[in-house]
Amino acid sequence: MVRLKDIARACGVSPATVSRALNGIPCISKEQAELICRTAKEMGYYPNAAARTLKTSRSSNIGILYEDRLDHEYFSSLLTALRREAENRGYDLTIISRDDSGDAGHYYEHARKRNLDGVIVIQADFDSAGVIRLATSAIPAVIIDHMYSGCDCVGSDNRASVEQLVRYAFSLGHRRIAFISGQQGAVGRERLAGYYKVCAELGICVTESDVREGSFHEPETCARILRELLAEEDRPTCVLCPDDFSCLGAVSLLAEDGIRVPEDLSLIGYDGITVGQMVRPRLTTYRQDTEKIARETVGLLLEAAGQPGEHKPRHIIVEGTLIPGETVQELPAERRKG
Repeated sequence: MVRLKDIARACGVSPATVSRALNGIPCISKEQAELICRTAKEMGYYPNAAARTLKTSRSSNIGILYEDRLDHEYFSSLLTALRREAENRGYDLTIISRDDSGDAGHYYEHARKRNLDGVIVIQADFDSAGVIRLATSAIPAVIIDHMYSGCDCVGSDNRASVEQLVRYAFSLGHRRIAFISGQQGAVGRERLAGYYKVCAELGICVTESDVREGSFHEPETCARILRELLAEEDRPTCVLCPDDFSCLGAVSLLAEDGIRVPEDLSLIGYDGITVGQMVRPRLTTYRQDTEKIARETVGLLLEAAGQPGEHKPRHIIVEGTLIPGETVQELPAERRKG
């Protein structure tokens, strides 16, 4: 049986330091904590969960609130990264669900009764009373891609990423660049703000028709809006789609009408899902860094859980990467009109 002092000897630290690291107490460096947790895992150390709960009043369990279906590749990738990061730190994940009546107010009771050390909110109706109650309760919480006053938040650089995508299309000669948003919310507002800002800086004229409200993860809606844009006399040459899934589906649906991408219309996705780089044409997109989002989220949550009453909420932005693909063509000089 591997003991704390065995791990301490292997890492060159005291057993007390090992205990702090394995219990997520943030009084040692992140690098040292990661080394200790990794060494413990490699040595086959498994703490007695019941004993640790009695000793620390902590369950080593983190709740995940995700209201949508689990078939979205971006969220699936994020959940996998969160599970891996939590396990590396000695924690398990528990999905927080509604009760049988569908009452979202049950979220807080669910988390409290299971003595969860904290909660990560990935995707939810952020305006609902039940979600707000959970996020602003005494239970430590980190919100991904949404901000509540006084709450920890980790998000992608939604505004800067769209600015980067528009500049990329502009560098290839596109001067009419349209934008299809997802559902209304913090993510959509930030991306739209980035779109308007960069268009103003580049001197791109944005008409009312250039900005359309769509939906995330709905190829049919995306394809319908693209057909409407293509029917205009002064139609855009490039369109930013809500996400990769919608964009890829729209490419297939447009092909049924004989519309070619990028020859007839250039398209840009968002998220960086794996399948987008496996099809032809390869998707031009922005890949969100799910691994780093997971690291920052779990680290922030454990910091808050280890410093009750002292932790100051923070907002962390995680940069992603623009992935040039084959769905945006370079326009010849004669087509570069503003």
